[in-house]
Amino acid sequence: MSKLLTKILDQAGFDENEQKHFSLKVVIESSAFWTPIIIFFCLILTSTVSYQATIGLIDDNAKVIQTQHVIEKTLELTSNLRTAESRQRGFIITGDNLYLDDYNSSLQDVYNQLKELSHLTADNTHQQSKVVHLSQLVTHRINILQQVLIAYQRDGFEAGKQALINGGGLQKMNELMLVAEDIERVEKKLLIDRSVFSEESRSFALKSLIIGVLFTITLVLFSYYLIINDLRRRKALSRKLTKARDSLEEKVKKRTHELEQSNRELREFAFIASHDLQEPLRKIQVFGDRLKQKSADKLEPTALDYLERMQNAANRMQRLIKDLLAFSRVSNNQGLFTPVDLNIIVGEVISDLEGTIELCEGKINTALLPLVTADATQMRQLFQNIIGNALKFRRPEARPEVSINWVNHEFFQAKTSSTNRPEFYEIAILDNGIGIDPQYAEKLFVPFQRLHGKSEYEGTGIGLAVCRKIIERHGGKIGLTSPISGPGVIFTIYLPVKGQLS
Repeated sequence: MSKLLTKILDQAGFDENEQKHFSLKVVIESSAFWTPIIIFFCLILTSTVSYQATIGLIDDNAKVIQTQHVIEKTLELTSNLRTAESRQRGFIITGDNLYLDDYNSSLQDVYNQLKELSHLTADNTHQQSKVVHLSQLVTHRINILQQVLIAYQRDGFEAGKQALINGGGLQKMNELMLVAEDIERVEKKLLIDRSVFSEESRSFALKSLIIGVLFTITLVLFSYYLIINDLRRRKALSRKLTKARDSLEEKVKKRTHELEQSNRELREFAFIASHDLQEPLRKIQVFGDRLKQKSADKLEPTALDYLERMQNAANRMQRLIKDLLAFSRVSNNQGLFTPVDLNIIVGEVISDLEGTIELCEGKINTALLPLVTADATQMRQLFQNIIGNALKFRRPEARPEVSINWVNHEFFQAKTSSTNRPEFYEIAILDNGIGIDPQYAEKLFVPFQRLHGKSEYEGTGIGLAVCRKIIERHGGKIGLTSPISGPGVIFTIYLPVKGQLS
């Protein structure tokens, strides 16, 4: 039984005996696969035996018929030879040419029968030699008949009569008849033997046919029985598997609901806890400022350093809480998706970052951006985080420069059918900052992951994690790569052409 089936049955609450029952059914079903193959080969075997029996019967019958033909042709040959002698005498006595025509016709029949006998006995060497001997005697006898006929036609009746008396035809005819009778005797013995074989072949073929038919009927009935049982097993197994699947789906739904409720409670707890944590931090910052203003001249340098560190830690904690709130709001935000002009969004972000841009003498290059279906607030946060990072992670020796481009703009501007257009808007944000090793690219999108110390660049490591969460909520993708030439990094954003409602 497969691991998947075992897991399903375990999740559905089936005990060990029920699982063994299911396993047995699976084994039976696998055997049902081989049964038709075995039946097929059995049918081939039965058909082969029946075919061989039929071929044997046909062959034995053919031999019987052949033997009968040999006997018939031998009798016909001797009969036609005697007829030729009779017609010759009739011609000599009467001089009527009709007798001569019958004589010649009978001789032609004798020659034809000799050829047929030679062909019919070709498979029997012993009989073939007798047929050759018979052919020689027949030729000699016909030569004598021809000599008598020539004497008659040349010198008259008396000469023909004398040639007939002196030719010794009776002795040759008796010798010829003995050879013909010997051939008939051998063939009659063969006829008896071959008739017995033919009868046995007929009986075997009949039995094979009956057994084959009965076996075929049995196999068909057995196949029908297997098919019916297999269908019943499949239906029963399907019902139980359906029940197990439904039970598993119900448990999955229940657990999914519990997880969703737990996650929702955790998000609410994090949101509330973050708000509650900010109040003590504000008090620390306020009282720290008052202490510094009123008692700075009374505190020792060490105490002032401790106070400064305490206020810095409180400020970092406050920034971290704000970033956590921003991260939590992405999941909790149920804002509607509406048509959003990214040109306006990026303009507002540049306006908000105007002070930072002037301070670092930076430059933001923008091109035409698409109109997307999205959450406007989260789009503003997305671009603000990415552009803010580009300005923050700048190189000391170069003024920061950021370029924002719509990569596949031409596909949407071309007059093509909507089916040929891309499914995503592709937007690239390129900066000339410190860049990043590609092997750490994925790490930057994980919350609290930083590649630089706090003393080098301030921040909490939440910004890019928020960006990915925003993009995923919109059904898109985000990634970063390094430029082919020069320093910096390229953020690529993919937003679906059709807005995905959250």
